[in-house]
Amino acid sequence: MMRFAVSRGPAFRVPRPAFLVMIGLLLIMLTSACGKKGPVRPRLDTPIPSPENVTLQQQGTLFVLGWKIPSTGKDAAEGHQLTGFLIRRLTYDPADGCPTCREPQSEVAELDIRYREPGQRIDKHIYWRDLDIRPGNGYRYAIVPLILGGQEGTAATIHLVAQPPPPPPTGLQAVAGDARVSLEWVAPILPKEMQLVGYNLYRRSEKLPFSIVPVNSKPLNETGLLDRGLDNGLGYEYRVSALIRIGDQLLESIASTEVMVTPREGL
Repeated sequence: MMRFAVSRGPAFRVPRPAFLVMIGLLLIMLTSACGKKGPVRPRLDTPIPSPENVTLQQQGTLFVLGWKIPSTGKDAAEGHQLTGFLIRRLTYDPADGCPTCREPQSEVAELDIRYREPGQRIDKHIYWRDLDIRPGNGYRYAIVPLILGGQEGTAATIHLVAQPPPPPPTGLQAVAGDARVSLEWVAPILPKEMQLVGYNLYRRSEKLPFSIVPVNSKPLNETGLLDRGLDNGLGYEYRVSALIRIGDQLLESIASTEVMVTPREGL
């Protein structure tokens, strides 16, 4: 049997860098040739700044979280595609001594930029109530701007420890006059660890909720107020709370019993 010898030439090898480039180009071609494209996220010219003037205060048995819609020199809602805010919360043990060691992860609310809840949106300021708090627990919040396309902006964070709610003022009375109402109440009896700072008075007209912001711009020092410039024939409902200092924390008491009164011409 005859045997033929086959001579082999030198082996052909593709350099590794060139081989990787070829594989990458092939994958790009295959990807572009079939399949569905995912949504394209908008690219922002400038980042959305974090919410401004963030505040957190206890009012009785709840927390009020407030912030100002960030301003960038042009309309934030249109110029930067700001669509709303996401609120995340972390519950922590104050005894651990490190409320900022972990970032809030639990999503507790999402607010649209057009949020107009009566009494809780005032001009560029948004307020949100957290009704699920327990005395002795600490709560850390992250307010995250939401951008068109599902992107998240830079969050602002704040934290506070919930205290047992102080007792309310009592004996609230209202006497109607001509376009005015005279109000009086009795100071609460406080334990020695609580210091009375003043009072906040809240008002609402018929069929509207109480505003998150009190009638007074500064804490009231007296147990009474004359509320002027009201509409005759329109019913007004009032309640008052005490501002209390516990250590370095300022909080509001539970609100007093509400009273309804209607100013009338000639009274």
